[in-house]
Amino acid sequence: MLKKLLFIGCILSLLFSCKDKAGYQIKIDLSNLEAQNLYAIFEASDRKSVDTLFCDGSSAIIITQVQEDFRTLTVYFEKQAQWISVYLEPQKTITITGDIRNPLSYQIKGGKINNQLSEFRKKIAPLLKQQTSLIASENSNEQHKEKEDNTSRLANISHEIRGEAESFIKKHPSEEASAILIRDFFSDPDMPGQIDQLLDELDPELDDFYIVKDLRAYSEKAKQTMIGAKVPAFNVRNIYGKIFSEKSYTSRPFIIAFTALWCDMCQTEELLLDEIAATYPEDSLGILLVSLDENPKEVRELIKNDSIKWNIVTDSAGQAIKMLDLFNIKAIPRSFLINKDGDIILKTENGNELKQALSESI
Repeated sequence: MLKKLLFIGCILSLLFSCKDKAGYQIKIDLSNLEAQNLYAIFEASDRKSVDTLFCDGSSAIIITQVQEDFRTLTVYFEKQAQWISVYLEPQKTITITGDIRNPLSYQIKGGKINNQLSEFRKKIAPLLKQQTSLIASENSNEQHKEKEDNTSRLANISHEIRGEAESFIKKHPSEEASAILIRDFFSDPDMPGQIDQLLDELDPELDDFYIVKDLRAYSEKAKQTMIGAKVPAFNVRNIYGKIFSEKSYTSRPFIIAFTALWCDMCQTEELLLDEIAATYPEDSLGILLVSLDENPKEVRELIKNDSIKWNIVTDSAGQAIKMLDLFNIKAIPRSFLINKDGDIILKTENGNELKQALSESI
């Protein structure tokens, strides 16, 4: 009997010990959150764990995770149209509060990184509010002049926000939150030098922090598509089954234009590619369109009566997505002009810039 009691005591002790060592606990208490499924994704360096939770809309949600090697948790809600990410620290309880209808009201408390980022967001909240309002105005049906004014104001506010982030980074060079701000506000593939400069501000003790490692890798990759760099090697099959690579254009300049049929700004007319194709014969200038459309048959049908025989690669077999990643594309349209030596001499979204560069180089 004594042995049995001792055995039960050991089991209970282990259970309570495991409870005390529960890895993470996250409490979500957002107002106006209606009944719905939430998706919680825990991420470690080499794996993810996905949980589906039901929210009844009347009480706070508690998410727990026993394993302690996860780095972040992202919770998706509102039919995955919105999400919140938090940074995990073992044995730290994290609370997420605010109004579901106002993402700027979200407050994340618990753990050093979350607390510092929340304080930073609180400080720049007025700027974020203005930024959100201007973005909404840009997407509305305002007059051209009003849109130009909004674009200018939006650029100024974005500059102010980055200034605040840079100030925080320089004041807190030993904090992991500083690395996160570099990633969130300065990850521009066209300006890897800015990333390098800010990383140099950080304490060397952060060199092993995974976000710092990711940023250094991102910067090196971005440099591969800078002006003056050799065009990355690629191998794609067009909608007619013919294979093209960077070596297909060794004797002439060529353009790679990232487009999509559903994107109004990406049409060949908008990018002045029709005019360019009519001006420069195919043997003097190559044009490769990389389209995010997935159905090559549909694209062939749409262009069959076009006077220009376009060389188009679609996203069948994930080709376009791989090209987007290879060329560090964050938004379309985007055009690259490569000279006959394989050097990138222009990156632009503007057809007039492309025309000007061609007139100077051909």
